Amino acid sequence: MRNFEWSDIKALSRLLNDVGTHGHRDWPESVEALRADLEYPRVRPEENLVLAEIASENDAEIAGYAIVEPEQNIGRSVVGIANIAEKNRADITGMLLDWATNRAAEFAPLAHLATRDHETGLSEYVERSGWGRVRKYLKLGSEPNLVAAPALIPPGFTVRTMLGLDELPELTDLQNESFKAHFGFSPNTVDEIKARLLAPGARIDDVVLIHDSGERLVAYCWTQTYERAGSKRGRIGMTGVLPDARGQGLGRAIAESGFNHLLGQGIDAIELDVDSTNAPAIKIYSSLGFTTRSEVDWWEKLLQR
Repeated sequence: MRNFEWSDIKALSRLLNDVGTHGHRDWPESVEALRADLEYPRVRPEENLVLAEIASENDAEIAGYAIVEPEQNIGRSVVGIANIAEKNRADITGMLLDWATNRAAEFAPLAHLATRDHETGLSEYVERSGWGRVRKYLKLGSEPNLVAAPALIPPGFTVRTMLGLDELPELTDLQNESFKAHFGFSPNTVDEIKARLLAPGARIDDVVLIHDSGERLVAYCWTQTYERAGSKRGRIGMTGVLPDARGQGLGRAIAESGFNHLLGQGIDAIELDVDSTNAPAIKIYSSLGFTTRSEVDWWEKLLQR
C-alpha cells in the first residue's frame, strides 16, 4: 500500500471504472473529470489517498484504494474504500479501512463511510469493525420518455440561470443556509463553489436560480450534464430554498425548473440523490417519474485521536 501520485491518475481511473458503482460517489469515467474531482481544495490526494498494489508477472497492479476527505468545520472525515482483488480480498479491505480510519482520526473525532446496497461484503465488514448505520440515502433515476414539468413560479418570484461569478457569494450563502440542518452537510467557501463551477464540463448557467421581488436569491438548483456509457446524462445536484422563504411552493418550483433545464439540453436520463427521510423532496421527484435505483447506507464511527 502506498500514497497516490499524480502519475497514477490513469491507473486510478481504470480501477474506478472496473470497480463500478460503490460508496456515495459516482466517480467520473474520464481521466480529466477525475483529476478535477481530486483537485477540489479539501481533497489533497497525495496525502489523503492510498493505493493497494498486488504484484503481477510484469509489474504491480493497483487493486484497491482508500480516500479520506476531511471536513474539520463539522468535526468529521468522510472515508471511501474499494478493491477488486481476487485473492486476499478481506485482508486488503482491512488494510485499506485501517489506514483510512487512522488517517481520518488525525483530522476529526468522527468518521462517516458509505456503502451501496450491493456492497454486502463491505457492509458486513465495516459493521464487524465497529461502525454503525446512521442514515440511508436513495439514488433516484428518471424513467424513459421524459416530459417537461409545469414549473409554476409563485407570484412575485422570477427564475433564471446564473449569469456570472459575481453571484458566487450569494449562491454560497444560500447553499450553506439551505443545508445547514442536513445530515453530513459541510458548509462551503466561495473558493470551493468556484472550483466546482469552473471544473471541466461544468457551466455557470447550469445553476438555476429563483429571486424574490426584491432581487434576493431564495432558491437554487445545481444541475450537471455528462457522458456515460455512450449516453448524455443529467444530474440534479444541490437543490435548496432559504429557510425563511419556505412554505410558498418554491421547493417544487425550483426542482421542476432544474428538471426542465436538463430536458432542454437533450439528455437521455436524469439522476439525483435524496435523503430517505426527506419526504417532501421524494414526493416531488416521484411525481416527475423518478424511482429508486439503489440505496446508500451511511456508517459512523467515533475515533480515538
